[in-house]
Order: sequence, then structure tokens, then C-alpha cells
Amino acid sequence: MEEMHFVYINGNGRIGAHSLINISRSEQHIQGICTQSHSVKTYRLDRILQEYGSADEANRSCDSFTPDIYAHLLTKSKSSLRKQTFDICFTGFKKADKERLIIIASENALTVRDSVTKNLQILCCGYNAGPSKVNAARMKGTIILDEPGFNHFIETGEIPDF
Repeated sequence: MEEMHFVYINGNGRIGAHSLINISRSEQHIQGICTQSHSVKTYRLDRILQEYGSADEANRSCDSFTPDIYAHLLTKSKSSLRKQTFDICFTGFKKADKERLIIIASENALTVRDSVTKNLQILCCGYNAGPSKVNAARMKGTIILDEPGFNHFIETGEIPDF
């Protein structure tokens, strides 16, 4: 099983050590199971400051990074993200909730898909999301979010790192 240990700076300038297993990658993100919380986490590749061979190495090196040096990683305008096409699929929601989310996505220039497609970038999962659709998305490197994560993405243009 592939493991990854790294130091990461989040959108608020917090630097921390992270470890993932069962990793999937996309062009701009990495996603896997966090070894601490045992939940799916997504990270931007451009915010990974350094990779390490073990979690201990990553933890020990956190203090050697100064957030000020990485300020350029913290500002990414929403308009620069919109230059790319984002495909999103909503699954596991009640009909009214799904319709509301589709309207929000469309108003924010996202392309809404009905299924997990080759170029799907976000799968937004509700309370009743099927495991086969979630697994198919993860194997394609698709980012998986819940509704609060989707709302955060719409508001800030960033994928939340919970």
C-alpha cells in the first residue's frame, strides 16, 4: 500500500505534517486516507513543501519551515481557477437538495455531470452516496467533497483540507 508523508501549508498559512495511505492523484491534487483521522483528505500539490520517508521525519522538520517564505502559495484568486473547466457530479442527495446544488454549481461556471466521467474533477457526496460511485471517482483521481466542502470551494475557490 502506497504511503506518503509530507509537510504542507494550508490556505491559512498553517504548516503541518501529514501522512496518507491509499493515494489517488490528479493533475493538481492528491487524495488519500489520513493516517490520523482515518478519513479521506485532499491536498493541493503546489502546497506540499517537502516529502519525507516517514511520518516522524515530517513531524520533526515542520519547525524548519517559515510561512512567510510561502506567501505566494496562499493567494490564488477565484477568477484564475475559473479559467479551467470544472466538472462536478452530485450524488446521494435528496432531489430538492441536488437541484439546489446544481443551480449553485451552474451559477459558478461549473459543468454538472450525471455520472463519474473521465474528466470529472469533483464528486460531491450527500448522506446516501453509493460506495461504487465514490470508489470509481477515487480511482480516477477525482476530488471527493461533502456539501460543506462544496460550499467552501464555491466561496473561496479552494478545496478544503479539513
